[in-house]
Amino acid sequence: MVVSHASPHNGQQALFPRPLSPFERETLLWLLPESKPGYNEYRKYIAEWTVVGEGRRGAGNFILAESSVLPDVELPLPQVFAYGVIEAENMNISATLRELFEGQLEYEIVNLNDETIPHYLTERRRWNFSLWMPAQRCPACGSRLREVTIKREAGGNATLAVCPVDKRIWIFDALDGVNHLIPVTNFHNALMLYKNNRDPKTALAAENFFKHLDTFSDADLGAAFVQYNKLRKKVELGRIILPRSKKTSFIDKVFSLLKK
Repeated sequence: MVVSHASPHNGQQALFPRPLSPFERETLLWLLPESKPGYNEYRKYIAEWTVVGEGRRGAGNFILAESSVLPDVELPLPQVFAYGVIEAENMNISATLRELFEGQLEYEIVNLNDETIPHYLTERRRWNFSLWMPAQRCPACGSRLREVTIKREAGGNATLAVCPVDKRIWIFDALDGVNHLIPVTNFHNALMLYKNNRDPKTALAAENFFKHLDTFSDADLGAAFVQYNKLRKKVELGRIILPRSKKTSFIDKVFSLLKK
């Protein structure tokens, strides 16, 4: 399907404040599914706020806020709240929305294959992490995921999802439907802290996390997320029930060795 996507300010100097372009608005709302209540606050910002300035990351990066706000690019860069990709003929367009911070909402819509987004393109498919639900495959690559369920004593689960193919980690909160992306390095640090691993060769080698994913139990991964969540809160857990550790049998050990 051939559709018009380009912003009127694509590759051009823009005066601020300005309204979101139709493409920007549609793309950001697509990252925030209305069917999941945890995204509704952000949808309200998209509907009411204006683009007050450019971000710090180059073309396609802007800051959304109330029209009277002066953008502050000296603030720490917020973590990613929602992310997706529009796959089109000869290009991929990524859309990133960062967590609300100090009354600012930073977003980035860029062509991963060029400096600008053409006015017309042939869209093949689109995917984002916001729409993902437990038991589904990875939205990016279609692979099966490693899932770890963390149960709240008061009811409602949080599901940790790990894709070893696309090398991503996120947590799904059943109470509001939001999927929070988790930086791999930070999660790996929390896992090593929980495992009391002080060997620099492994404790600092976050790039090996997915390679050795099968060596960690569900209890390990669940506890690591709880550790991470204390430092960089993604979800409100309250009192929880973690997966139980289980001893590895001799047969399991042999099978694991044969897989390597």
